[in-house]
Amino acid sequence: MSVEWVRVAAESDVVEGEPFASEYGERAIALYRYEGTIFAIGDICPHEDVRLSEGWLEGDRIECPLHQSCFEIRTGKVIEGGPAYEDVAAYDVRVEDGAVFVRAAG
Repeated sequence: MSVEWVRVAAESDVVEGEPFASEYGERAIALYRYEGTIFAIGDICPHEDVRLSEGWLEGDRIECPLHQSCFEIRTGKVIEGGPAYEDVAAYDVRVEDGAVFVRAAG
């Protein structure tokens, strides 16, 4: 996949404290606004292929709705609880002219 910036949402779609499911190419991603900054991570739990964006967001962590694994929304790292032990991808985020763009980190 290209490392080009891809528009994935309107900035107004991403509300503080509410996960926003989107797509980056064929990859499911989720956007989170935390303390005014938008973050993007992979949206599929590596344990059971369920959307993390359907889980519970508390501060800077999202809890998987199936088995309670938690992931840090800034980095995609699995941080506690549940059976997941693999991180999810993190994406670079840019906001420009009212739109949210992401690209593969790195």
